Amino acid sequence: MDNHHTGRVVPLSQIHSLRPSLQPRAWLDVMASAHTSRSDKNEAMEEILILAKDKDISRWFLEEGILDSLMYILSTYFRNYSSFLREEPPTHETSEQFISFKPGGEAFHHAKLAANCCVALGKAHCAAVHTEGDLLLMSAYSRGSVPVERQLAQMLFEVPHHMKVLNHPGGQGGSVGGGGNDGVVEGEYFTLTELSMQQAEDLASSIKALDDGRIDV
Repeated sequence: MDNHHTGRVVPLSQIHSLRPSLQPRAWLDVMASAHTSRSDKNEAMEEILILAKDKDISRWFLEEGILDSLMYILSTYFRNYSSFLREEPPTHETSEQFISFKPGGEAFHHAKLAANCCVALGKAHCAAVHTEGDLLLMSAYSRGSVPVERQLAQMLFEVPHHMKVLNHPGGQGGSVGGGGNDGVVEGEYFTLTELSMQQAEDLASSIKALDDGRIDV
């Protein structure tokens, strides 16, 4: 696959006319940019869901940091939903009403697409691990029949991603694009995070629930 990166986000209307080998990079750029809208990212995630059925492309997405963008969307959603549940003022991350975060709302739809992508990538990651004979985390399951939530947890455990930290001392860390209503604001920093297996399992449980259209935070 061509890893050439122009540094410019290709307009969505033009991505489909690119050579197939260039399309995954173009959609990844849409996800990583702070200047693409929520609607743009929704379309990108719908395309990524299709592309992730290819094991090699799915692995490429993970290697290129797609989890940074997906987990930014999910963590922002879970954080704001929890604030509304506790009847706390919404965080600076959103000016939306609670209804947007409930099933059927725009924020819910955006986060659910991110959860769908995580599940698809988790399945592909597990399939790749199986073919390479790495059954370390699979030993408890026979005949390769592994629950989706477990596959998702394995991916989250094995693939590090950047997580947002507030007011990082020394200002270290890089910006990860949210864009649209999920934009990065001043004072937010991102650090490469490796989850413990317990953290990965807890996060996988919430993401799988959202993938199924439920909210579990």
